[in-house]
Amino acid sequence: MSDGSMPPRATPLPRPVPLSETDGPPQDDLTLSNQAPGAPVPVTALERETGISKEVARKWELRYGFPRPERNESGERVYSADQVVSLRLIHRLLGAGLRPGKVVGLDLPALNRLIERLGPDGGPSPWAFSQQVMDALRHHDLDHLEHLLRGQLNRQGLSTFVRETVARLNVIIGDAWLRGDIRVFEEHLYTEIVRGVLHDSVRVVSERAGSPRILLSTAPGEHHTLGLLMANAALALEGACCIGLGAQTPVAEIVTAVDACSIDIVGLSFSIAFPARDSAQFLRDLRGRLPGHVDIWAGGLGVSRLHRIAGVCFMRSLEDVAPAVQGWVRRETTGQCP
Repeated sequence: MSDGSMPPRATPLPRPVPLSETDGPPQDDLTLSNQAPGAPVPVTALERETGISKEVARKWELRYGFPRPERNESGERVYSADQVVSLRLIHRLLGAGLRPGKVVGLDLPALNRLIERLGPDGGPSPWAFSQQVMDALRHHDLDHLEHLLRGQLNRQGLSTFVRETVARLNVIIGDAWLRGDIRVFEEHLYTEIVRGVLHDSVRVVSERAGSPRILLSTAPGEHHTLGLLMANAALALEGACCIGLGAQTPVAEIVTAVDACSIDIVGLSFSIAFPARDSAQFLRDLRGRLPGHVDIWAGGLGVSRLHRIAGVCFMRSLEDVAPAVQGWVRRETTGQCP
């Protein structure tokens, strides 16, 4: 589920999703690595950090001359922070339907211009608004930052604000951290202000008597929760009743909560920084212990690396939320099997 680690003692912000993430695009949670800001990323971590596999990156290197990795003392290929940011942008553009030959090898300004064309207009342009947010954050003007975000929320409405503005900002903030343009504490300031803005709005639209009843959490070891709040907003707008358990809930506790709270669906968020193997194992364990009538919806950029798991529905972005809820309601109304 979505609006995404870091040096010791820091809790990174997930990229959106959906429920995704992600990402995303949102997508939905920020994707931050275990590398220090600006540090080269080894080839073994390339797919985790960018969504681009090392095999594809190697093909592009031969065909387009990009990326251009160097080698560390051990002879391992490493990619500079700027190249990692470019690859992440390229991954997003490919997901929007552009072909590799049109985007691979473009410089960062050109890639950013293409990214901005993906979003709708409204108020300040997406790029201009993002720059205003970044300026307020760099100057630690928290009142202005909150004012900007609440103003954009009022202009766009909760759905568009979550799916487009917060998802885009999460990516921009994550890329800035990766390049070393902002500090860890600045990223955390942004996270907490966005969390406050979203929390107030979600509380207004939440319906405790709504349906389906959805339990939201993350797996043990997954600290990223902003995506869950983004997912909560999207679900509440569809009339669902969301019950949050916060982060890092063990399988046994989720199973107990499902029974105690009469849950219809368990919603989980996986950032791209969370190990894919652990994600898959957690989902299989949970599926095996939940009653068959309880659905599992998994989102976040991390699910893009997972193969199909029986009895688990993957949410690739927040755009998937409305159809999923509507499908669940239709199924319950008609008595159809999942």
